[in-house]
Amino acid sequence: MSIDSFEGIHTPICDRCYAELDGEFEFHTAVEAKKDAGWKSRKVNDRWQDVCDNCLAEEAEKMTLKDKAFADILKDVRGR
Repeated sequence: MSIDSFEGIHTPICDRCYAELDGEFEFHTAVEAKKDAGWKSRKVNDRWQDVCDNCLAEEAEKMTLKDKAFADILKDVRGR
């Protein structure tokens, strides 16, 4: 979905949680609005995805928990 264009209004939409930013009259202004709001665009399976700052923070938190869990497993395996 990323940027939904309808009747001349371009609205950035998060592809994970469907949060929306305010619509813009120009596509490039909508792209800048995403960047200003801390959103990231990434290519997944040859398609662009836009992810809002809240979903990015959630992903980062999950990665931190996974890293901690992995470190704990390594400690157990190594006997430390």
